[in-house]
Amino acid sequence: MQKYWLLMASITLSISMLAACNTSEDTNSGQGNTSSDVEEVDQEETTAPEETVEETEDESTEDTNSEEVTEERGPEKTLSFSVKGEAKEETATLTNSDEQNYSIYKLEGFELTGEEPNKDSLYLTENDAVFMRIETLSKADASIDFVRENMLQTMAAVSIGSEPVTIEDDAKLPQGAGISNQSGVEVVTDLGTVSGIVFEQGDLIVRLTIFDRKNESMTDAFLKMGETIGMKE
Repeated sequence: MQKYWLLMASITLSISMLAACNTSEDTNSGQGNTSSDVEEVDQEETTAPEETVEETEDESTEDTNSEEVTEERGPEKTLSFSVKGEAKEETATLTNSDEQNYSIYKLEGFELTGEEPNKDSLYLTENDAVFMRIETLSKADASIDFVRENMLQTMAAVSIGSEPVTIEDDAKLPQGAGISNQSGVEVVTDLGTVSGIVFEQGDLIVRLTIFDRKNESMTDAFLKMGETIGMKE
C-alpha cells in the first residue's frame, strides 16, 4: 500500500514539472513576439523623419529657385537698336525719373527731364525736337483701356490730314520680360513720324509718344529705351 502511494506521488510530481516547462516556453515565446513588434515599431519611427527631412529639403530648393528667377536692375545695360537701317549696340545707364515712380536705361546722347506733372521728356541732346514723352500710371489708379483711348484721341488730334495707322509689326512695339497688352498707332508727316504706344509693365501702365524726324530716325532707339522702363527700386 505504501508503494502504491509513493508511485502516485511520483506521477503527480512528473506531471507538475511538465506543466511548468510548457508554461515557461509559452512565456518565452510571447516575449519573443513582443520584442519583434518593438523592433518593427522602432524601424517605422526611425524611417518617418527621414521622409519629412527630404520633403523639407525639396521645398527649400524650390524657394531658392524662385528667388533666383528675379532679375536685378544693374547700373548699366547693353541695348541693341537701329538708326537709319544701321544696327548699333551701346551701353545705357540706369536713370531715375525725378517726377515719376520709374527708372529707365538711357543711352548716351539723350537727356531725361521733367516736362510737367506725370510727364517726362527723353530728348536727343543734339536736336531736342526729337524726343519721347513718357507717362506712367499705377494700375490701381487707371485702366489700360482708358489710357489707350486717351492716346488714340491725342494721336488723332496731331495727325493733321493723316489718319493714325495701327502698328501691326511686333518689332515696332515694346517687347521683353514683364511687358504685356502692348499696342500702338503712328502718324507719318512731311517732317517725320509720331508714334503713340501703350503697354503694361508690372504694376505700371506706360504711355510713350515718340516724335521723330526723317533726318534723325531715332524711333527704334527710343523704343528700346522705353522697353526698359520699370518701377524704381
